[in-house]
Parts: sequence; structure tokens; C-alpha cells
Amino acid sequence: MARLLVLRHGKTEIVSKSGEDFDRELVSRGIRNSTDMGALLRRHMPRPEMVMVSPAKRTRQTAHHVLSTLAPDIEPVIDDRIYNASGDTLFEVLTDYAHDCKTAMFVGHNPGMILLIQMMLAAEDEHLFASVADYPTCTLTDLVFDADTIGDIKPGQGKLLSLLRPREIGFNPA
Repeated sequence: MARLLVLRHGKTEIVSKSGEDFDRELVSRGIRNSTDMGALLRRHMPRPEMVMVSPAKRTRQTAHHVLSTLAPDIEPVIDDRIYNASGDTLFEVLTDYAHDCKTAMFVGHNPGMILLIQMMLAAEDEHLFASVADYPTCTLTDLVFDADTIGDIKPGQGKLLSLLRPREIGFNPA
């Protein structure tokens, strides 16, 4: 079974020092939630073989904190296409890098993350999209596909295994 983990970046400052959205940094809650998400992933989810990250500062910081807890040996792929991407572009990035992987992970932004999830959900799970549309910072979605690798998955074939929001899980990952 192929799996796709989709993580929105952690909580950020409202305005960066430069005034540019691209340069916004994580605040202390964003760092804490990202680190806690890494611990939760390590204990309860499959280890991703490929992690793809937007080049924005907040997503790179989120990936750093998640991976330092989850799998410090994973070197994420930073791809400019992930910043402000559509669901179609994210699917293209996914298949470009994770074609032979069983489990892959994105760290990115809204609305792209929910657009990708909506695109990947099977028709019988479309009723779940209303709950997916509430996608605050550091929310993780776990999708599974009846396929051997990421390269074998198609839009509209994913099953939602979990949708984990920081406020609902309280980040007690043990």
C-alpha cells in the first residue's frame, strides 16, 4: 500500500522582518507543534522515504523540526513548485520525486495542501472533504492507496486514514 503524508507548515509570525510572505518564520508554538508532530509520526506512522518541501522559510523550518525528531538522516527535497502550488502541480512534484517510494511526505502551504488532498480522495470519501477544508497550521493528513508505489497512484483513489489537527490531539504523542 502506498501512503502519502501531507503536512501544513507550523504556526508562523504574521509579518516577516522583510515584509515578504516567503520569509515568514515559525513562532514558538509552530516549533513545538512541528517537533511534536515528528514524535507522533515516529511512533505511529510509516517513515517516509521521500520528503518534499516548499522553499519558503516556514516550511523548511517545519521540515527541519519534524525530521530532526522523526528521521534525522532524511534530506528533504526543496522544490520551488511547491510554493503557492495547485493540486495538479503538487501531484506532478510527487510523481517526479517519489515515483518508486511506498511512503512520501509533503510539507507545504494552503490552499495547495487541501487541493491535493481533495484531488486524491476517492469518490466515496468526498464527503470527508468538509472536514479536510479545516486545515490549520501543522495539520497532517495520512492517505493510503491500493498501489505498490507512489508512481502507481492516481487522483481519486486515496482513502483517508487520518486527519490530525494540533488542537484535537493535544500533542501528547506517547
